[in-house]
Amino acid sequence: MNKIENLLIQAGYQSIQPAQFVLLLVGGLASTVVILAVITNSLLISIAVCVCVGAQLLESFQSKVKAENQKANTQWPKYLDSIHSATWAGATLEQALLDSISSAPAKHSWALLEFEKDHNSGIAFSGSLDNLKARLANPIADRFIEITRLASASGGRGYLNALRAQSLQLRLENSTWSEINLKQNWVLGTAKLAVLAPWLILVLLSLRPETAIAFQSESGVAVLALGTVASLLAFRLIKTLGKLPPRQRTLGV
Repeated sequence: MNKIENLLIQAGYQSIQPAQFVLLLVGGLASTVVILAVITNSLLISIAVCVCVGAQLLESFQSKVKAENQKANTQWPKYLDSIHSATWAGATLEQALLDSISSAPAKHSWALLEFEKDHNSGIAFSGSLDNLKARLANPIADRFIEITRLASASGGRGYLNALRAQSLQLRLENSTWSEINLKQNWVLGTAKLAVLAPWLILVLLSLRPETAIAFQSESGVAVLALGTVASLLAFRLIKTLGKLPPRQRTLGV
């Protein structure tokens, strides 16, 4: 349940509890089985189709998590620019970070609010940065935090130039990642549709009574079982081959 909760938060569904998510998923698939069973007059075909649809739904949910992470990454340059402006106006490093929370990625704003609590409770700036780094666990945040730590130790010299350079670099990185993700999503979406297409055709064919009767035989059950296993393996293969390497946390420790 903890893993599901983390995924829901990453996907932007903080208001949904893990138990509610599982209940909605199971209830939705069960309702689909019933509807398809009425349409096709075959419980076996309905279950096989819903297993594949369920796999696709879980894959779509993981894609949503990935999309939200990418969206948060694209919002970091705006936060860095806001800190740059606040520091240029004469704010201290601590105050610039706190004053710019409204410009931070929405997904990460909670960690920055916790950073503010740490700062107000008297924790040293370096210790607050350590806590922020652990909460965010993000390679972009790692670089920003270490730059801020070095600037704090050196009295702020070079901080504005470093922020500007990181902001420009992030915009280039995000542009490249967005282009790669766009092309990848198109290819993967086509592959997933190719896996689901035979099942959609089977549902249409099942509108004829003789189709349901054919799949009630031993050979028909075997074909459904092999088709279901093959489809699940295909989904797994698509996910494995189409997986992009994540940004590495080179400064994570």
